[in-house]
Amino acid sequence: MEPGNEKTYSSPQRKLVKFFERSRDRWKAKSRTAKTVLKRLGTRLGRLERSNAAYRDQLAVLHTQVAEWQAKHEQTARELEELKKKYPGIRADR
Repeated sequence: MEPGNEKTYSSPQRKLVKFFERSRDRWKAKSRTAKTVLKRLGTRLGRLERSNAAYRDQLAVLHTQVAEWQAKHEQTARELEELKKKYPGIRADR
């Protein structure tokens, strides 16, 4: 601090020292707590992003699988219709 800008306090210096130490200690504790919370949230966010990406990949695989099964089902249905036309006397539900 510059010599001309120093504050003057009316309280005794021993009380001010205790007050400022307590104030500093509270600020440090608050800062540590906030830093811990922030780190935990960052870790949680990272885990959630990884699991979200894994679920997205799994979903893409399942969509592909469903499309393949739908195509296979449509092909089987077409083959069944062709067989029904070819052999009209045979029932398909046996």
